[in-house]
Amino acid sequence: MAIHDVVEVAEVSEDYISDVVIMGSLRKLIVTAWNGTLSLYDYNEQDRKVELNTILQHIFPLLSCCIVFPSGDYKPEIYCGDVQGQVLLVDLELGKFIPVRGNAAQLGISSLCSYKDQVICGSWDGFLQGIDCRSQTVVYQQQLRDKILSIDAQKDKLVVATTNNAVFWWPLPLNTNYLGVEVESGLKFQTRCIKLTPGGDGYVSSSLDGRVAVEFFQDDTKKFAFRCHRMNLADTSFVFPVNALAFIPNSSILYTGGSDGCVSCWNLETRKKVEQLTKFNENSVVRLDCDGKVLCVATSDDSFKTNA
Repeated sequence: MAIHDVVEVAEVSEDYISDVVIMGSLRKLIVTAWNGTLSLYDYNEQDRKVELNTILQHIFPLLSCCIVFPSGDYKPEIYCGDVQGQVLLVDLELGKFIPVRGNAAQLGISSLCSYKDQVICGSWDGFLQGIDCRSQTVVYQQQLRDKILSIDAQKDKLVVATTNNAVFWWPLPLNTNYLGVEVESGLKFQTRCIKLTPGGDGYVSSSLDGRVAVEFFQDDTKKFAFRCHRMNLADTSFVFPVNALAFIPNSSILYTGGSDGCVSCWNLETRKKVEQLTKFNENSVVRLDCDGKVLCVATSDDSFKTNA
């Protein structure tokens, strides 16, 4: 097993962490949580230092976060989604959250991603929306039949995972005359996370039953799935949800994070496990992000899901 420099971030929310985003070019890390906090950290990988810069408090739990790098002279912008269905522009200078106009969602914004000058959001009530960051208005809106669980955009494609084992994809930019292509999910149980491959030729999705499916848009014969995040004992087997996925940019190396508290590394070209990182604590791995230099792992206690 490779030796990794591990730095535990101090002053992190004690509530359930909902999202983590690395701003590699600016050496900043964003963490959102169910207590409504957005925490911004400065980091230096050479010095192995992570320092809290700012904490903003929202009135409702925050579910998702993303960074948009608009064209022209616009500065990078941070967007969040909350449990009430609001899409929020984060104003760090004023220390407040600004709701986007024209947003139709009434339930939680489960997932956000960016494409050029737009932020794309998916909600629990099935709304897929595109927001122009320059005008702060909704420019695309489509109602899907099921709850949106996870979305991702890469190059010229958008992929969306919903309940009832459905996966949709769209060519980008989004067009109001195009309703997307529905494909059958490669997973039997509910999807937890979906990510496009760095090359944009396919996507990877993970499920509640410890499985990861690798699908391709053009060549269906290349698809495969594998089991992971399981504990095999003599007379039984424990299966853990695979909550998080993250690629090393421009590579076939995939990290998976599960409710067993483990992070595993896979080479999708060779279809082999590269390594398993040392377990960080007894909590579940709930979010991952990787910029090629830094891998961010968020762990939280998700036992409330089974103890409720």
